[in-house]
Amino acid sequence: MGGSRARRAFTLVELLVVITIIGILIALLLPAVQAAREAARRITCTNNLKQLALALHNYHAAFQTFPINYGGNGGDATNNTGHTWFTGILPYIEQQALFDKINFAAVNGIGDANNTLVSKTPIKGLLCPTDSTRTGIMGNRSNGGGERAINNYKSVAGGNWNAGDHTGVSWPRGKWANNPDGLDYGNGLICRNWSNQEQNYTSINDVRDGTSNTLAIGECVPAWCQWTWWYFPDASTATCGIPLNYRKGQIDLEASAGDQGNNYSFFSQHSGGANFARADGSVGFIMDSIDINLYHSLATISGGEADQAP
Repeated sequence: MGGSRARRAFTLVELLVVITIIGILIALLLPAVQAAREAARRITCTNNLKQLALALHNYHAAFQTFPINYGGNGGDATNNTGHTWFTGILPYIEQQALFDKINFAAVNGIGDANNTLVSKTPIKGLLCPTDSTRTGIMGNRSNGGGERAINNYKSVAGGNWNAGDHTGVSWPRGKWANNPDGLDYGNGLICRNWSNQEQNYTSINDVRDGTSNTLAIGECVPAWCQWTWWYFPDASTATCGIPLNYRKGQIDLEASAGDQGNNYSFFSQHSGGANFARADGSVGFIMDSIDINLYHSLATISGGEADQAP
């Protein structure tokens, strides 16, 4: 009668080989998983921009103009009586209840209790999931030291600019011809407009360069520019007069968040560029490597260029 045969256990070498193989497989799989997650986040970001672009058009259908930044009394953000294009489209992004809380007649503007509450309310559709620096609400030096709800999207003020490393950028024709003040006299769809100029009201008919070739809304990173909170006119728009993702990877952008001349612009945490919505409601990805002159041209509504969006 034969005895039972003993089962041989794994040797230490065999176990180490198995662990090594599993480690290699995980290392190979991890980039694919991360890429899939980023693809999903980019789709969410694209959808956010699409909804904002549709809201612009729904607003236009109701009022025959796109919403505008109204600068109010300018100056100190804590007492500013202005409102933004974001507040105008709240009813069109399922935020009617939040819109109804705003006291538009408040003489102390954001200092009003209702308006303070609204300005501190994060809106999910204004946040890009790829931005690892976002929290929905953060302190900003531009609002007098308080906390306000932030946003990852801004309207395109235009391509003209006259500050920081990029000065004297203007157009000889079109909206605000020969004016390099891209803050209050931007030649794009919606600028800061602290000057409260009626000329900054824009309709579809004013976008003479073609709605499919005119950028309307782009991405931003709140931690890299202190002028980024959706309730404030000076913090809801940006310029293409500064290159896309300017100095990204070259300097500590968070430490330079107060450098308005160089960061009042478009940034993204996506690799290689940023998502933009166009004036016709479509959304596309703009590469960091885009020719600067083309980038400027796409930001104007009536510069007379024949350039087409990539």
